[in-house]
Amino acid sequence: MVDVAEQLGIHVATVSRAVADKWMETPRGYFPLRRFFSGGLETASGKDMSWEAIKEMVREIVDAEDSTKPHSDQRIADLLGERGVTIARRTVVKYREQLGIPSARRRKVHAG
Repeated sequence: MVDVAEQLGIHVATVSRAVADKWMETPRGYFPLRRFFSGGLETASGKDMSWEAIKEMVREIVDAEDSTKPHSDQRIADLLGERGVTIARRTVVKYREQLGIPSARRRKVHAG
């Protein structure tokens, strides 16, 4: 929506209101118009990254961690920051929960 707002020279909230409660007919059925807008952010290197791509990065970080020492949400945020993606710890929590990934405490596998 940000790109559309910039191209039209209007505020993103105006675009958001314009697509609210609007539907699009496609060969696969009717979908909310909002579905066709992907949110995201710009990385430190200037690359646009969707929220879905960031969620996938969270999943990759968790999948690669040592299960006896799982990463905290803050550590995941820090690791994302090292990759140029700056998001808050609470955003990591939200994405982790949306992905069905338990907290570090619940992911920990005790040796022995």
